Amino acid sequence: MSDHPHPPAIEERPDEQPDDQVDELLDRLRARGERITVARRAVLETLIAEPDSHLSADELAGRIHGDHPSIHLSTVYRTVEFLTETGILTEVRVGHGPSSYHFATDAHHHAVCDACGTEVALPADLFDGVITRLRLDHGFESDPHHLTITGLCADCAAARPA
Repeated sequence: MSDHPHPPAIEERPDEQPDDQVDELLDRLRARGERITVARRAVLETLIAEPDSHLSADELAGRIHGDHPSIHLSTVYRTVEFLTETGILTEVRVGHGPSSYHFATDAHHHAVCDACGTEVALPADLFDGVITRLRLDHGFESDPHHLTITGLCADCAAARPA
């Protein structure tokens, strides 16, 4: 795979506390000369607290609003856009829903059921064979960050008439 245009958002360290992870990311922003705002801290804290979720800007705003009622939805949208531009977050569209966000270092893919919307997380290396074939057969250097495969989950496929 080719190199990412931005450095990894955060190194995975299972023993590191969420506050330490937030501080590390904020330190990286400071080192770039960026301001540290309450909204930026709140978005990062929320995403770190829910590492397995793909939260939309609306969902992030809803979770943040309880602790920070002065942070409006438009501020959350600007914040996730900024954090995406800096390479800390990745914008993801899974299925037919709104864009959602996760850390750029959280490389994985999804299978999404067209009938019920069930999502199955797929490991990042699942498509390594496809990436290799694209390079060898077509000279195409792909760098998939987040792929979504649609179809039917096992339950919906079994319920479908034969």
